[in-house]
Amino acid sequence: MIAFSQADILRGLKHCLCLAKQDLLFSSYLSNPDFWKTYASARQNMYRWLRSMILKHGVNHAYLLAIQRYEDLPFFAKEVETCGKREALEVFFLLALGAPPQNTPVKISN
Repeated sequence: MIAFSQADILRGLKHCLCLAKQDLLFSSYLSNPDFWKTYASARQNMYRWLRSMILKHGVNHAYLLAIQRYEDLPFFAKEVETCGKREALEVFFLLALGAPPQNTPVKISN
């Protein structure tokens, strides 16, 4: 199921945490600092949760927990925090699998 080792995924999450922290620091210099601070904070918290789940349960179980959290998020979210969580989970899926969890095209019938 998972394409990379636990150490590789933890290393990738460490880089993601650094980027989220950097975004938090720079948010005050942007045009809408509250938006960007909330967004970066949500990503950072999700990366921390993912790291703790990997260390506690292993990559495969953490992946399943992440899918569950991803499915619980509203599909069309207006809340900044929800959007940040969604992005963090999608980045994790890319780290773990190289693809989003649902890699099926949307079928539109006429």
